[in-house]
Amino acid sequence: MTLAWYPPELPRPERAPYQVTRGDGRTRRAEDAGPPNVRRRFSAVATTVAFSTILTRAQLARFDRFFDEEIKQGTLPFLMPAPDTHGLPLLTEDGTPLLTDEGVPILIAETWLCLIGQQMPARAPSSPGSIQWRVSFDIAVMP
Repeated sequence: MTLAWYPPELPRPERAPYQVTRGDGRTRRAEDAGPPNVRRRFSAVATTVAFSTILTRAQLARFDRFFDEEIKQGTLPFLMPAPDTHGLPLLTEDGTPLLTDEGVPILIAETWLCLIGQQMPARAPSSPGSIQWRVSFDIAVMP
């Protein structure tokens, strides 16, 4: 089975609602006295990403085709370049881009294995009278 890629022609997520939440793989047990007993319950936990993007009508149609046909309404996993790091230059401690011998910046390449999370895609006009749409959903990034 070949995994689908999130469509590269769609824009990166908006900065404002974008939020990465680590999964909690711990279990807690309350004690009669003192602090609770905390231990690891799972060795690998998915990370949840709140994702929102502004799409034109044509981009919305492409997203709908991806969601409905390529990932079967969110039931299949897909690959996605990490929107917060992929394609950005690798930097030194002082913020200077690292360069190859030819002077070309070294770019970060990070790919996520994803599933649609708890919040299914919802759409609304991006502003009153707008011809653009805001599509919001959660992504579960697999470990």
